[in-house]
Amino acid sequence: MIEEIATVMKSQTDGVWLKTQSVSSCNACQANNDCGTGVVAKALTPRENLFFVKSPLQLLEGQKVKIAVSEQHLLSAAALLYLLPLFCLIAVAALLSRLQLAESAIVLGSLTALLAGFGVARFFSGPAAQQEQIEILAVLPELAVQHIRITD
Repeated sequence: MIEEIATVMKSQTDGVWLKTQSVSSCNACQANNDCGTGVVAKALTPRENLFFVKSPLQLLEGQKVKIAVSEQHLLSAAALLYLLPLFCLIAVAALLSRLQLAESAIVLGSLTALLAGFGVARFFSGPAAQQEQIEILAVLPELAVQHIRITD
């Protein structure tokens, strides 16, 4: 199971809205400001993810929970997102090449197939599929903050 800490944003009768923070490995490197990969990761990586999870738990806004998704679901989602569009692109390019069409038609058809593959992947990995894959493992206890008063 892949685990993550999430914050409850809103509680509803059938579930909760959770927010997670994206963590990039580039933040740990000392050269992250000078590295091209670090700059791109900071610019393109979404900072927060907001999603709905079905749960019978009555949670309060601001509570922290530990969520998990199984490795099998993660791998199947990655395969759907990356391999399906790539397969569509290659299959259509091979088919159109075999029909001896013009190169521009092959490129246009291949790109159309790639976009269609991404559309199908998005349809099958939509919010409903995500809700069923994510489960709440535990409600994390609040950390007690102790204020120490220093007297002179």
